Amino acid sequence: MDKQQPYTYTTTFSSLQGRPIHAMMADTEKTNGDNHVSSTTTLVDWDGPNDPHKPYNWSMSKKILVTLASGTCTFVVSFSSSAFAPARGVAAAQFGTSEVVMSLPVSLFLMGFVVGPLIFAPLSEIIGHASLLVIGIIGCGLFQVPFALAPNVGALLVSRFLQGALGSAALAVGTGMLAEVYDLVPRGVAVSSAACCMNSASALAPVVMSYVVADLTWRWIGWITLILIVAAGAAGPFILHETSPKIILLRKARRLRSETGDLSLVTKYSDDKVDFRQLVQRYLFVPIRMLWTETILLVLTLYMTFVWGTLYLSYQMFPISFRQRGWSDPVAHLPFLSVALGIITAWGLFSLFTLTWYKERVHRGATPEDRLPPMICGSVILPVALLWFGWSGGVHWMSQVLACFFIGLSLQLIFMAGVVYIVDVYGANSNCAMSIQVVVRSFGAASFPLWCQAMYRSLGVPWSSTVLACVAALMLPFPVLFMRHGKRVRAASKYAAPVVY
Repeated sequence: MDKQQPYTYTTTFSSLQGRPIHAMMADTEKTNGDNHVSSTTTLVDWDGPNDPHKPYNWSMSKKILVTLASGTCTFVVSFSSSAFAPARGVAAAQFGTSEVVMSLPVSLFLMGFVVGPLIFAPLSEIIGHASLLVIGIIGCGLFQVPFALAPNVGALLVSRFLQGALGSAALAVGTGMLAEVYDLVPRGVAVSSAACCMNSASALAPVVMSYVVADLTWRWIGWITLILIVAAGAAGPFILHETSPKIILLRKARRLRSETGDLSLVTKYSDDKVDFRQLVQRYLFVPIRMLWTETILLVLTLYMTFVWGTLYLSYQMFPISFRQRGWSDPVAHLPFLSVALGIITAWGLFSLFTLTWYKERVHRGATPEDRLPPMICGSVILPVALLWFGWSGGVHWMSQVLACFFIGLSLQLIFMAGVVYIVDVYGANSNCAMSIQVVVRSFGAASFPLWCQAMYRSLGVPWSSTVLACVAALMLPFPVLFMRHGKRVRAASKYAAPVVY
């Protein structure tokens, strides 16, 4: 992880064609085996610490536009991920297969989330974040067409997998984009808003699509999702900006070379040279090594895999429970509105916490562990809410719907605090940490819809909820332990960022 410094620089300030640039000049020697090459270079950097082109220095309106762009792309991709859930029974009957097989379209979409970040994370180092976001959203939209026209199960499954793999670009770079434009306090609100967009969209999709399947056909799931993606993409050119400091400086150097003809203008990123071996090392081997050697990352990855998997498992558990009350299929999906409301409420509470208690801690000298109180609250609420839902099937329906709200609230509190805590703990290595976390989380969540049917049939909804509540209770102590001993765990880490607030 140590960055090589191939040049020794002497700082100067120069002006090119009336355009001031911050530059560093040096006569240097590069060693390559037995060859020594002497060269003079001008290092293109920011125009001082207050350079308006530096993402941290952007106006608040520009930062909000980037947040909207990232959040909108995340929303439509996540909406697509669970949109097929209400169509399982109808599609299974049409293709003459089982509902377990028709659970695969959701699982394979999530498996796309496993593959996508492994490609898109290193690719973002080459083409930037904004371009990757555009590629991902266009790709996810294009494969809605073969999905909607699928003549057989194979075509349906392949198109769903490719939707997830390409759409995962939004998840691969979205959080990183926000971390690049906001400082500590607003970063928590912005990153949690992206998590809110992701999970609220996946909770709303089954509600909308259950009525689409009932009134039209399941194939309209693809067409309606495509319309949403086109609407989101249409706003992109007006609100999307590149946030990667590396790509911004590379483009600046390229522009200055074109304007001045001075080929000695370079950046500290070796300009257009791409070291694929270094990219593979950083985005494949380093994340895997971090997962197995970093206690905080390993535990939170397992916990957030369970949390995210429980959300996707609920897309089958909730309708089953409410259909047992005699509700029709579309009506049985309406309680997901309560889940979505819980998710949005969690974001409001987390934002309030960040802008009050946490902000005060920052002024005194905060640590990453100061992000964890919302996670602890969610960890306490979740097992209670799962038990409440499972064992209230025989009482008034409002009780069970209210339990749905607290399930959404607790899941989101855990999820948001976990993401922000990982970003704060690992700093410059947070992209590696988040990429492996997304891969493992998506792989685990993809399996949940496949085995939950068997669990419901053998145990029933009450005892199935009890099993999930027991697992949630077993995970409860970990955020408390990190709150108390996280500083000591970070001190022994090779990858944790130094805490300087």
